[in-house]
Amino acid sequence: MSGYTNPYVLLQFPELGDDVSVLMRNPQLLPPREITPEDVPMDASGQPVDPQAANEAMYKVFARVIVAWKVYDAVGTAPPEVGPDSDPVALYEQLREGGGQPRIGDITAANVARLPMKIINRVMEEISRVADPQ
Repeated sequence: MSGYTNPYVLLQFPELGDDVSVLMRNPQLLPPREITPEDVPMDASGQPVDPQAANEAMYKVFARVIVAWKVYDAVGTAPPEVGPDSDPVALYEQLREGGGQPRIGDITAANVARLPMKIINRVMEEISRVADPQ
């Protein structure tokens, strides 16, 4: 078979759930334009003037690099009304058995922004390894 040996990287997150995973193109094999975020204005110390714009630029990179995912929307469902006398243990058990979270759909920058920090950090780690090989 011709071609690169590892064109994809499979990231699995068993600590988040039994079936949580992200399949991404191998950043080591991508041209710089695919993993370079669009320019955002910086201040004199080299920090983004608008941190949200910097995040959104990076989410667009992630959306280009991620091929498929099985991820869930942890904040998409409203929490139940919790009274001052609610039993945390009983509430925890009720929520765990309540049907779970819905899956996040299409791979877009807006949906990347909904990912848990654990997943965002791991994807960033894969990309950063190529951008800063030290």
